[in-house]
Amino acid sequence: MRPINAELDRVVEEVNQTLGVGVSFDVLYRPIDFSGMRLAVYGLNGFFQSLFVFDIVKAVERVAQRMAENKVHGAKALGEAIYAELPFVQVDRTKDLEKALINIMSGPIAIFVDGQSEAILVDTRLYPARSPDDPAVERVVRGPRDGYTETLVTNVALTRRRLRDPGLRFELHQVGQRSKTDVCLVYINDIVNPDLLAAVRKKIQGIRVDGIPMAEQSIEEFLIDNKWNPYPMARYTERPDVVATHLLQGYMAIFVDTSPEVIILPTTFVDHVQHPEDYHQTPLSGTYMRWILLLSVILSVLLPPVWLALIQLASSMPALHWVVPHKESFIPIWMQMVFAEMGMDILRRAVINTPMPLGNALGIVAGVIFGQTAVTVGLYSAEVMVFMAVTFVASFATSSPELAAANRLVRMMLLILTTLIGPWGCVVGILGWFALLGRSRSFGVPYFWPILPFHFYGFKQMLVREPLPDIKTRISALHPVDPDKRTG
Repeated sequence: MRPINAELDRVVEEVNQTLGVGVSFDVLYRPIDFSGMRLAVYGLNGFFQSLFVFDIVKAVERVAQRMAENKVHGAKALGEAIYAELPFVQVDRTKDLEKALINIMSGPIAIFVDGQSEAILVDTRLYPARSPDDPAVERVVRGPRDGYTETLVTNVALTRRRLRDPGLRFELHQVGQRSKTDVCLVYINDIVNPDLLAAVRKKIQGIRVDGIPMAEQSIEEFLIDNKWNPYPMARYTERPDVVATHLLQGYMAIFVDTSPEVIILPTTFVDHVQHPEDYHQTPLSGTYMRWILLLSVILSVLLPPVWLALIQLASSMPALHWVVPHKESFIPIWMQMVFAEMGMDILRRAVINTPMPLGNALGIVAGVIFGQTAVTVGLYSAEVMVFMAVTFVASFATSSPELAAANRLVRMMLLILTTLIGPWGCVVGILGWFALLGRSRSFGVPYFWPILPFHFYGFKQMLVREPLPDIKTRISALHPVDPDKRTG
C-alpha cells in the first residue's frame, strides 16, 4: 500500500510522473481552486464524456460556495461534502495511491483534495463497445441472436438478464502486474461445488504475470495443468444462454474483459459435442442431430487412418480389395493423406488472413481448380479426395473449434502410426487415444465422463436429448450442492 500524501502538490507531482502527464496526451489533469480550496482531477480521455467532468466541477463549486457562506473550513469537511454532493451512483474513496492509479488507468475519475490523505473515485466509465451481435460460432436457426462483446459490464448484464437468481455471483479479480485486466469468476452460490470453486479461485489469484493481452487463452493456460494435452480442458462460448444453462448445472464461468469468449469450467468431452441447436428443436429432432454430431466427431478422427489400415490389409485379405483406389498414383496413399491434411490447414489459415470479400473466391480456387487439377494429373487419387473431403466436412461440423483442432492432431498421429507400424499401429493409436481421454481430468472431473467412468444416466443424456420436464437432476460428476433441478 502506498499512502496518499495530504499535501496536494506532492501528490500531483507523484501522479504526474507515474502516469506521464504531459507525455501521454490521453491522460488528463485538471487543477481546481475555489476560494482557496484546491483539488486535482485525473482521468483518461476516451473513457468518459466531457459532460461528466463538468458535473464534477459544478458539484465542487457548489460545495465550496456553501462552505464559504457557512464559514466551514477544513480539508476533511471539504472531502466529505464533495463525496456526498457528487451526482453519480458509483463513488468510492481510498487512501491507497496504488489503488487510485489503477482506477485512473481503468477509466474512473480520481479527485485529490489538498489537505486530505485520500482520493475520491467516481466511476463514469463509458468504454468504446460494439452492440451484442449474433455469435460467430454455435449459431442456431431459431433462438437468441445476442452474443457477448468485448466489454465486461455488457457481458454481465446479458447474463443477469437470463438469470435473476439472487445467488448468482460475479467475483471481480485483477490479473497482470501491468495490464490489470479485469477477470470475473461467475457461479451460482447455492449450486456450485465449493471445493471446485475454491480451486478455481485459488488458481486465478495465484496468476503471476505482467499482462494477459491474449485474454481468455492466457487465463486458460494458467488455470489448466495439462499444458501439452491437445484436448481443451475448458469450453469457450459467446452465447449467454449457453453460459446460463451451464451455471444452472453447477459449472463456473470466467469472463475476461476485452474478450467476447467466456470460459466454462470444468468441462468434459461430452460438453464439446453438444450444441444449443439441439434445444431449439423437438426432442426427437434434437436427438437425431446429436447423433449426427457424434458421428461427425468419430469420422473426423477415425476415417482416414482406418481406411489406410484397410488398404494395408487388402494385400492379404482379398475381400477388402474394394477399399483400394482403382487408379494408382505415383505418390503413396499415406503421403497423399498427409499432404491433403497440410493443404487443408494452409487453406484454413489463408481464408482467415484473406479479406472477407476475397474469401469465397479463395475457397473456389483452392477447392475446385487445385483439387480437380491434382486428381487429373495424378497427384491424388479420387478416392483420397473423397475420403479426406468427408473428413474435413465432419471436422467443420464439430461444434467446438477447440475439439476439432485436437481431433485433427490425433488424426495425424493415427495416420503416422498406421503408416509406420501398419494396421496394428492404428489399433494401438486408437487405444492410446481412449487412454488419453480416460486419464484426463478438468479440475478433478473425469474428462471422458460418462463413458469413463461409466454413468448410465449421463450416457443416456449424451445420446438422447430428453424433454426438459424429464430432466430432474444436475450433472452428478460436478457434485453440486443442490443436485435437484426441481423447485417448489
